[in-house]
Parts: sequence; structure tokens; C-alpha cells
Amino acid sequence: MRLLPGILVLLLSWSPAAAAPQDPQAVAQAITRAAQAIAPPDAGISLGPVAGAQYMQSCAAPLSVSISGAAPYEQAAAHCPSPAWTLYVTVTVSQTANVVVAARPIAAGQTLGQGDIALAREPVSLYAGRQVYYDPAQLLGSNATMSIPAGGIINTADIAEPVVVKAGQTVSVQVISGGVDLSVNAVADETGRIGDTILLTNPSSGRRFSAQVTANGPVLNLQP
Repeated sequence: MRLLPGILVLLLSWSPAAAAPQDPQAVAQAITRAAQAIAPPDAGISLGPVAGAQYMQSCAAPLSVSISGAAPYEQAAAHCPSPAWTLYVTVTVSQTANVVVAARPIAAGQTLGQGDIALAREPVSLYAGRQVYYDPAQLLGSNATMSIPAGGIINTADIAEPVVVKAGQTVSVQVISGGVDLSVNAVADETGRIGDTILLTNPSSGRRFSAQVTANGPVLNLQP
């Protein structure tokens, strides 16, 4: 019976070894690898806080990561099978691309020249859902429909194609019919920009017809 007090002391002083905490850095690395596997090659990836991992027991098996949501803001779920736990972390995917921007302030109605526009690498999230330009040559000679600050990303709503034909102007119309390609003079009844279809009048016959405006002038295509 004299041994009982000693045994009791041992029992009271013994406790299971505390489980090692999960390393947050290991969780961050697993999530980053998973995000990089599905992100564009040139995308930047940043994570929200992962410090909560230190309150989880160290995972005895490799972490699995699932990612949901749409770029640029997504959510990663880091799963540990043993012991079972899941940590949710915000993932930001910042993809960039070269787009046309205003090289200097542009006034509404201004015709764009080479010194007015430039290429700049910008986050895709800045112009998501808008149609932008990737080649400055596309905009040369176009007119700004509104003021654009220096560095502003130029989208299709900011630009009007240049006027190629003015109402009342006598122009040469290219007529394409089968293997025949000829030109006739006509008077434009409407002002037209590239891509517009306008009405013209043949001054010799008085006949009106429509033609599509191109960078080289109106074209009437009679191909079947």
C-alpha cells in the first residue's frame, strides 16, 4: 500500500503529449501550388490569412486543395484527411495583359495620333467585361467620344471610328461582281465611318444604292 501514493503522483503528473500544430506555411504552399495549376501562366497569386492553420493539428497526410469561384477572387479549401479538418483561404488571381492606354490626356472629339496612345501592362480585373484594344494601330485616326485621362485604359465605348465619307461628298465606289472589279463615282447621302453601311446616289442615273464603308472608301459587293 506504500506504493500507492507514488503511483497516484505519476498518474496525476502524466498527460498525453500535446499534438503538434499545423504549419501555416505548408498550407500556404499547398494552396499556391493548386492555384498556379489552374491560373494563366503570367498570373500573380496572393493569399488571404493562413494563420488559422496553427490552431489545427498537424496533418498526418498530404493536404488536398479545392478552389472555387471566379477570378480574380476565389476561395481555396485546404483539406486534411487525418485528423480531419478544413481551412478556407481567400485567393486573389491577378492576371495582367498589354492593353492600349492614353499616353497623355485626351479630349473629347480629339483625333488620335501615335503620341496619344501607348501599350501598358494592366491587371485584367481593371477592365473585366469591357472590350479593349491590344494594338495601338487599331486606333490611329479614330476620334475620342469622351475625355480620357493619361493612363486610362481605352475601350470601345470611348472611341468612334474615323469618318471616311461625308454626306454630299462625291466618292469612288468599288463595285465587286463575280470576277469583275470596277469603280463608279457616286454622291454620299450619309456620313459614314468604317463598318457603316450608307446610301449613295449615282449622279448619272439617279439610282440610289447602299455600300459598306471601308478604310479605302465605300464598297458594293454584288457577290451571290
